[in-house]
Amino acid sequence: MFNDSEIADLLEARSISYLDPWKGNDEGKIDSFYKRVVKDVEKGAKVKSRIEWDHYGSGYASFVDAWFYREDDAFAVEAYQEVAYGGVAVLLSRLSPFFVMGQGVKSWHDKGGSSYLPALGFVDEFANDAVRELSSKIEGLLEGHGLKRLSRVELEEPLSESLEVPTILSPPPFKEFDALFYWED
Repeated sequence: MFNDSEIADLLEARSISYLDPWKGNDEGKIDSFYKRVVKDVEKGAKVKSRIEWDHYGSGYASFVDAWFYREDDAFAVEAYQEVAYGGVAVLLSRLSPFFVMGQGVKSWHDKGGSSYLPALGFVDEFANDAVRELSSKIEGLLEGHGLKRLSRVELEEPLSESLEVPTILSPPPFKEFDALFYWED
């Protein structure tokens, strides 16, 4: 999927796109773009969202973790003393116009909550029919903004064993997914 130069740029948190807003690596511009995209998805798909803009509170995330859901029975997940929903998890690359999708579960209560962590294994996986159907709608809305969905198969290519990926999300051996979507804490 990616050539050696692109992999090197990704691992140094440099954009691999010559398109706006990614060219220039201006995170403010990129996040502003994604905030507009998220609003369009919320409106167009009639969903709520929970978005991780702040690099999970520390370090650097090469992506925005966007989670879209509906508060209805089709998305509800059985949970103990908390509210839990399955939803569409979308990783929006801060370094390129690429994104991946899968199903993620989040839960919350008055003292906290829990959430999925992004990994190659969740890409293209949808256990819930309502979430799968919603993902198709969201994909179309994202592509309408010039974004391109990558599949799990496209990102399973192994990286050279000599490369170190600055991530706490997965252990070696690393795949191209890890070069594009990493969180350095």
